[in-house]
Amino acid sequence: MNATMKHKPITLGEKLTAIKPKKPSFGSGGWLRKTLHIVINFSLLIAIFILPLWWFLVRPDIDQNFILIILVVLITQWLFFVRRVNHHNALKQTKRTKSTFANIHFLLANDHQDFIANLRLDAKTVILDGSNIYHFGHDNGLDAQPLGMIANQLRTEGYRIVCFFDANIFFTLSKHGAFPSDVQHSLKMLEDIFGLQPNEIYVVPAGEQADKYVLSSLKHLPISFAVSNDRFRDYSKQYPTVMKDNQWRKGVVISKNEIKLLQHRFKTPVRLN
Repeated sequence: MNATMKHKPITLGEKLTAIKPKKPSFGSGGWLRKTLHIVINFSLLIAIFILPLWWFLVRPDIDQNFILIILVVLITQWLFFVRRVNHHNALKQTKRTKSTFANIHFLLANDHQDFIANLRLDAKTVILDGSNIYHFGHDNGLDAQPLGMIANQLRTEGYRIVCFFDANIFFTLSKHGAFPSDVQHSLKMLEDIFGLQPNEIYVVPAGEQADKYVLSSLKHLPISFAVSNDRFRDYSKQYPTVMKDNQWRKGVVISKNEIKLLQHRFKTPVRLN
């Protein structure tokens, strides 16, 4: 294989990670500034160490208090200079860090479970709109049961499960009596309630909707579809390639005591108890 061929991304993380820009060449201004810092720092340190020796060995006749005053001034100047240089370097580092973070795709930046980046592009993946499916279950008197059963069945069929929840999922579950309102929220709650695994759960940040996370995942994962009753019409212009056909989204229905997906036939019927 030609060594010059570009490496094709294997995981979603590789695909979403922006190519790092080349570091700008170290211009003459930066070189002069750095050299000046070194010279000033070195000169002040030499003066601080040499002055007492010079006074003691060469000019002991000079008043001691006068030498001490000069020494204090030199040390103060050196400390002030070092502080200014460190502050300047810290500001530059902060700017670089912010710039780097700004280039990180939101799917990776907000993944507190650290699993999204490892999703393989060649694996068939199901993107579950967790909050939407939960509300469907609640409206039908089943609460978490449909989401858990769908995830389990698709997992059995060999699909990689990714389930996005809005940040208010804990409040909603508490409001519906899943747990007391004073209980501290944790990922383990969602695992137990929905029968999901830790590396299948993605709770989006507060103030954001899971919709764009669902659609962005579909956009970048070539072998994937979403399970949701939301048609995402508000995002049709933003994600036209995702919604170009009728296979990208499978709606959820209940028929004859079975949970079914539109345009996807389960290998084994998912029957309600």
